[in-house]
Amino acid sequence: MRLLDPNAKNPKSPRRSSSLAIMEGILARKTFFYGKLPSQPLRLTVLKLDGSSFHIQVSKTATVAELKDAVEAVFSHVPHKGPAKISWVHVWGQFCLCYDGQKLVTEKDYLRNYGIKDGDQVCNFLRFIQQSASSKPFDYHT
Repeated sequence: MRLLDPNAKNPKSPRRSSSLAIMEGILARKTFFYGKLPSQPLRLTVLKLDGSSFHIQVSKTATVAELKDAVEAVFSHVPHKGPAKISWVHVWGQFCLCYDGQKLVTEKDYLRNYGIKDGDQVCNFLRFIQQSASSKPFDYHT
């Protein structure tokens, strides 16, 4: 025998218990997994050639390209035109970032593959010259 809800729009629909409705509401929502919760970012220090430094944050799953984007973002206040303009194409063509003697030049590489962890002073700017495509990809000068 089914119980019918007299207040329902369709009198033929069965009445649902409140605990069942609560359970359905919970299951209808996205399920949360602890592994998918946002993780704390990596806080890194970038040492510049003049000895000064600045701090950046990137995700724990960041790539070298994302690290470079974070570095560029620090200088977003600099004018985009005129003599003070920073040409990032020129910067990354002349300098690279490094960590523990490893040059970070492959943009798709994950930072974790280099052993970079939260709190590290990882990224010293190193001077290098990018050669033409017909010769070796990079000739590094430190």
